[in-house]
Amino acid sequence: MKPFRESFRGGPRPRRAVVAVLCLALVQGAARAAAADPAGFRRLAPGVLTVIPPDRTADDTLLRTDLLEITKGQADLEWTPKMAASNTTFVARARGREYPRDIWCLEFAFKPPRMLDVDVPAADLRMRRKQIWYLLYRVKNVGGRRLVMGKGEQGDADPATRETESFEKPVRFLPHFVLESLEPVEDGEGSSFYRGYLDRLVPSAMDAIRRREDPQRRLFDSTEMSASDMAPGEERWGVAIWEDVDPRIDFFSIYVSGLTNAIRWRQKPGSVVKSDDPPGSDIEAILESLRLDFWRPGDARDGGDREMSVGFAGMFERMTLGGRMLSAIGWPGYSKSQPVAGLDALGLGWSDLLEPDVGGGAASLRPLEVVLRAAAGVKPPTDPIVVLRQVFGDLGVVAIEELAAAAAGPADAAQDQKRRTALEAVGLTPEAVAKKPLESLAKVVRMLEEKPDVDARRGAAADVFGVASRRIEWLNDAVAKARALATLRTIDADLTAIGGGDALAALEALRPAFEGLDAAEVKRVAEGLSTKTAESKARKEKLLELEDEARPKALADLILGGLFGARGPDLYAAAVAMHEGIDHAWVFRYEKDYPGL
Repeated sequence: MKPFRESFRGGPRPRRAVVAVLCLALVQGAARAAAADPAGFRRLAPGVLTVIPPDRTADDTLLRTDLLEITKGQADLEWTPKMAASNTTFVARARGREYPRDIWCLEFAFKPPRMLDVDVPAADLRMRRKQIWYLLYRVKNVGGRRLVMGKGEQGDADPATRETESFEKPVRFLPHFVLESLEPVEDGEGSSFYRGYLDRLVPSAMDAIRRREDPQRRLFDSTEMSASDMAPGEERWGVAIWEDVDPRIDFFSIYVSGLTNAIRWRQKPGSVVKSDDPPGSDIEAILESLRLDFWRPGDARDGGDREMSVGFAGMFERMTLGGRMLSAIGWPGYSKSQPVAGLDALGLGWSDLLEPDVGGGAASLRPLEVVLRAAAGVKPPTDPIVVLRQVFGDLGVVAIEELAAAAAGPADAAQDQKRRTALEAVGLTPEAVAKKPLESLAKVVRMLEEKPDVDARRGAAADVFGVASRRIEWLNDAVAKARALATLRTIDADLTAIGGGDALAALEALRPAFEGLDAAEVKRVAEGLSTKTAESKARKEKLLELEDEARPKALADLILGGLFGARGPDLYAAAVAMHEGIDHAWVFRYEKDYPGL
């Protein structure tokens, strides 16, 4: 056996050969990188630039659709011929029409977004310091693809087969960037709250961005980028800029359209096609967009100029749902309450507290109204305050007392006038609130529920309660946590496992309890649903009327609503459908499908 030193020295030639090969590869890689850009440009380290290859799916090159003006607008002309094939009639030939198209798609590369403080013109004709968000990107014209007839066995054209071939042509990039977030950053905004920001032209920021990124490189803004065609093989560097982005956002997506001419169209939702409609009047079309997901841990005070991180599809949904589970499990210890026992004392089940989707991104106040009405109906010798203390803890009782005092107690003349006007709309006065505080608060909450959005709700609440109005959203969030805990009890979830990790681990620990319900458990949960309210009674009756194969899906949606609120089913579907590593997607989004609109 060779000594250790001799064994170690036994392979010098292979090691040196490997090192030589690696050095040669590095030199060649550096040469290629240097050749990619003219001399003097800043060379980016590997991995800094994320390159998104063009979408080359063949689906976009051939679209099939019906001519709605005929198939629906002239449907009365449809008939069945006896001496010809049924697909030869006027209406039948308008079905499944094919539209081959030449499709081009640009290659898109980007650095993660960054923040920068710059001086921008203000309305008073002065310069004002403002934080902007920007995305540095590169686009390259790599050509396109089209469908052509294939060749038969003899080499001649065969109309029955199709092949895809590449082509090159000048392309004009008309950039359109939208930064969007569904992350709620304030109480009362529900489990998701839409925020959207359009790309802005900020000329005063371009020089500052160029100095930071590469002083030698020309950067195009969106207007300059669209001024001329890009020749085949040409690439350009551009900047998208957003102003006044909410600095509390941690998760967001950037949608980029204009990178391809791939298109989809459909009948406008709710439209009725008539025989005299102009062609195309009932159709809406949309270009394909590229979706990029990002996240930035921090807050409004911790911004700086750090780059943000590339996220993965479903990350926001997973973190949101897992975080809500952790918050609910930790709530009894924080508030010194027994929320599930309190709901039991009120005769309420989790299904009595399900939220309707009120729209506008606001969380429904219906669960809080149900709790207040139930407490107002408690009969002696039970003390409603004792029961409410179980649900909310001492902080919740203080909040309810503060709201009642704000609605019924002394107030200055201006606030009293606003308060009386707002209370009059629901048939109340401050004096009536003082006599029946819980019942009156429930009526006010119902009035707030009917407001169209969060801002209108907060304005109306301020009219009634003044500065105490913030207590409404706090109490409603507490009810949501109580409902989630009651739902977890119903599905026998392991609270220790769910609360033993971070938000992502919490959601993964929940999934077996939720997705593992067998037929017997589905039946048990369905038959055990509470019917305290008219809505919950109708909901249970509808569920039990479903066939056995349809009932599990309907019950799953109810459970998700109990755990996460009105958007629970949608958020859960997005969370479990995607996987880490998918950091972009090519999507078609119609304007009316945008969340929050």
